[in-house]
Amino acid sequence: MAGDTIDITPSEQAALQLVIARHARIEGSSRFLFDAATPPVAGSPRDLADKAELTDPYVLAGVLLYAAEDHLRTVLLVMEKGPLPSYSLFTLFRTAAEAEVRCRHLLDPAISEKLRLARGLNERLDNLTEQRKAVGNQAHFDERVDHLEKRALCHGIRPKWSVPKRGDVPEVIGFEGETVKSEVELFSLYLRHGSAAVRFLGGHVHSKPWVQFVRSRAQRTADPKVVAIPTDVDVGLLVGIVDSVLTVRDANVGHWLTLAGYPADLWTHATKAPP
Repeated sequence: MAGDTIDITPSEQAALQLVIARHARIEGSSRFLFDAATPPVAGSPRDLADKAELTDPYVLAGVLLYAAEDHLRTVLLVMEKGPLPSYSLFTLFRTAAEAEVRCRHLLDPAISEKLRLARGLNERLDNLTEQRKAVGNQAHFDERVDHLEKRALCHGIRPKWSVPKRGDVPEVIGFEGETVKSEVELFSLYLRHGSAAVRFLGGHVHSKPWVQFVRSRAQRTADPKVVAIPTDVDVGLLVGIVDSVLTVRDANVGHWLTLAGYPADLWTHATKAPP
């Protein structure tokens, strides 16, 4: 590595340009979605949820779509302008990927609307749990979880309770038989390389040496006790992660359109590569 540029092979350059082009076509997908799929078609799942005031999973999915795109847009700006940073793109992809897999769980087209609402309530429960960890307002937590429980019961959704240890008070840990999914579970369900991906990207978030200094890239030096490990980005690895996250993004956009009563190929045509 010399200065702030790196030497990459022609095949790496070609792969990088392809994924940048795909990424550029997807940029702005949130704006496209909310413009093209609003209002939902009469009788569609989203339309029925709107009319019944049961929009929790759809509102949350929309927020996650926007949050993921915000991070993906930053990645695209950096990749188009260069030079490629060593670590920070992986940190951005970690955040974007989590938003996308959580969104994918909410927009699963194969589940019932009852289960979709339960997953929306689980997402809200997880948010309250994280808020309680940050600010410690137990009274607020109890009041809001009680509200979620009543909301669930009104729609035939069963709260799932913890099994208390001695002296503990049972708590709601999920709805409709599902507990709040962990990041590892969601990555394993929806992202290529699943749990390995979340741990690798999480390693970058926490600046762990095992991902920053990859032993397989070690090079001998004049000192037999010292090896040199390049810190420039592994282009092939970066391309694979970009492609993996964008694949989930594509699926989410298609499901969002389908659940609003629009054909998913609207998005396919909108992002088709130019001839």
